[in-house]
Amino acid sequence: MNEINPIELGRQLKKPTGEIGLIVGDYMNTANEQIYDFVLSHLNIRNNTKILEIGCGNGKFISKFFDTNSNIQMTAIDFSDVMCTETKAFNKGIIDNNKLIVKCEDAIEMSLSDETFDIVVTINTVYFWEQVERQLNEIKRVLKKDGLLVIGYRPKSIMKDGPSTQEVFTLYEPEDLKSVMKQNGFEIVKEVSQTTNREVKIVDGSQVQQLIDICLIVEKPSI
Repeated sequence: MNEINPIELGRQLKKPTGEIGLIVGDYMNTANEQIYDFVLSHLNIRNNTKILEIGCGNGKFISKFFDTNSNIQMTAIDFSDVMCTETKAFNKGIIDNNKLIVKCEDAIEMSLSDETFDIVVTINTVYFWEQVERQLNEIKRVLKKDGLLVIGYRPKSIMKDGPSTQEVFTLYEPEDLKSVMKQNGFEIVKEVSQTTNREVKIVDGSQVQQLIDICLIVEKPSI
């Protein structure tokens, strides 16, 4: 990824486009697989659970949800045309079995019915929410009462010096993000983290000596 200007890379990470976007999608898979596995390990996905993933990228990890429990129904959203096309290709079998719906649209205004989902999952996308209150209100709208919003992310302390995070990223420390959730009517259920103390290659090609993955689970109140 060294041939891409860091600012352009940041924009591509937010919304992949064109041939470069396809390459960025593949690199995101490398960077994100660990945090996907971590987040999924903390979810109790029961039979008939309805799950929405916001910002599914190229959909490479959607199958991991079904590995956890095959008797679920998923909807995946991304506002990148190239990522949606890739998601449909990667998951054709799941789509053909009527277990997955893919929508190419902005999650800030979703064409989904009220109180549809038991769980909304979003991994490494919270940095790109330009209108946080509006986005969270939309998530509350499509969540069932007592439904869960699950956010996988990496904290500001780890990401703030990355050359690609300087323009379009809004970074959070754990207490800041929990405060945002509370201010927007969610109740904190659980926060867990894992630290990897080894050299890790991240999406812009640079190396970090320590990586922190955080899974924040919050609940939409029943009233």
